Amino acid sequence: MQSEAVTGVLSILVGGVVSVAVAWISRPRARKPDEEVEATEPRQDLTTIAGIAAVVAQQGEKVRQQDARISELEAGRAQDGRVIAALRRYVLALRAALQEAGAEPPEPAPDDVHLIGR
Repeated sequence: MQSEAVTGVLSILVGGVVSVAVAWISRPRARKPDEEVEATEPRQDLTTIAGIAAVVAQQGEKVRQQDARISELEAGRAQDGRVIAALRRYVLALRAALQEAGAEPPEPAPDDVHLIGR
């Protein structure tokens, strides 16, 4: 008789936990800013040639903007690569100067060894 009571209490607890989890998962969420913008834009007429042309023009402009942004990022990445290469050459020159002066250059930090690639 007592094991049935324990089983009943456990099933009530498990059911409560499951119901709270389902309620938490199903709760309403705030819209993301992108979704709000799309919801406020007027619906576009895709039943006419002019409407389709307008949509195609808008999409083309969006693609051009994204291409420009990609080009900016690639240029920044190339600049970063040039800076890193220059710094590497400078560090190698400093190491050589230290060794010529008879001083031993310090070892890199253990976390940085795999990044430096001596």
